[in-house]
Amino acid sequence: MIYEGSNLLVQDDCHIYGLFNQISIKLQQKKKKKSTHYLMLILISIFLNALAYDLPRFYHSTQVLSIIKSKDIQIDIQEIASKCKLMKYETVGGYPKIGMLSFNKGQPKPNKAFIVFGEHAREMISPETGLHFVKNLCQQNEQSKYIEDNYELKMIINLNPMSRSKVEKGDYCLRENENGVDLNRNYKAHFSTEHNPEMTHTAPGPFAFSESETQTVREQVKNFKPDAFLSIHSGTLGLFAPYAYAKELAKDNIDNMMDVLSDIRESRCKQCKMGSCGKEIGYLSNGTSMDWAYDEMKIPYSFTFEIFHSAIDLREKPRSFLEIQESDKTNMINEQIKLDELLRDHAIMAQTDTHEMSDEGCLKFFNPVDEDQYKYYIENWSSAIFDALQKIGNKRQ
Repeated sequence: MIYEGSNLLVQDDCHIYGLFNQISIKLQQKKKKKSTHYLMLILISIFLNALAYDLPRFYHSTQVLSIIKSKDIQIDIQEIASKCKLMKYETVGGYPKIGMLSFNKGQPKPNKAFIVFGEHAREMISPETGLHFVKNLCQQNEQSKYIEDNYELKMIINLNPMSRSKVEKGDYCLRENENGVDLNRNYKAHFSTEHNPEMTHTAPGPFAFSESETQTVREQVKNFKPDAFLSIHSGTLGLFAPYAYAKELAKDNIDNMMDVLSDIRESRCKQCKMGSCGKEIGYLSNGTSMDWAYDEMKIPYSFTFEIFHSAIDLREKPRSFLEIQESDKTNMINEQIKLDELLRDHAIMAQTDTHEMSDEGCLKFFNPVDEDQYKYYIENWSSAIFDALQKIGNKRQ
């Protein structure tokens, strides 16, 4: 990355203090004492902020500091929209303004889907997956052609932008919005102001839809009237249907929903838990976007995808019962029990123990920090969203 004012090549893994010396020499050569003084202060401020966090360079940023390491997430969204004839970008809501992308806007397609990424700021892999999905949507391939012919989409890539910017500065455990409210507890779906104090970072807010971000989702979904709703998260591996506030599965259209999830599990995430979110994830959650979409908006296909578990790598394919000998089936069953316990414990830990984690611990708990793994996950889950939409579209024919 070239820092234009200095003609210095800034490497992604640069040594900040070494650069100070280089910049100082460059500035002294210009023999402009006053301008040099002020420029030096600016550069010191920039590099000290860069030093304060170690966001992996392949993640996008919401910061001006993205000139050093990462590409600005909003600029990338707008660039995608400007180059994709079927994609439209707009800002919606009050404060903060939320960027929203529409695909096939206003076109008479047989299906509509609304997808939300980034409800929780620390789950950065969610918006990254959203960006990758949008980029693939604008490519000429079989997946994108199906969506072009069959869907109108609305997508919020980064629902929690103000807290996301704090996460990028090193507050990697931050989940809530700028008011300290968990957006995925703030919807009018069995909303309750009471919550377990051991469940950290889950304050629901003073009343349902108290937050500008959830109000934005509410208004957009009400006006759009989609047939499918997806909310993308990280912290465990799971493909979930309503309900999150109860252990029971929803009843209306549940066979079709489970059929969709079953296909995705088979092709994209064999290690994933699947079923009622409240039962499979190990704790109950009031006021979630998925339950609101299903119960209040009557959206027949409403899902939550949990796409990253730090202790399980999806690149390592699990064995199936058909791949082992009859005598080893008992061991395989035990392995599955251990996997179920690991997934559930990991999800509960994400809610109860992250206040004791270091910032680095939270970063690695919710997001892949290895670039190869990162690339695999955004491609895998982008494809999973395509798969889900196609399966839903086929069922609605």
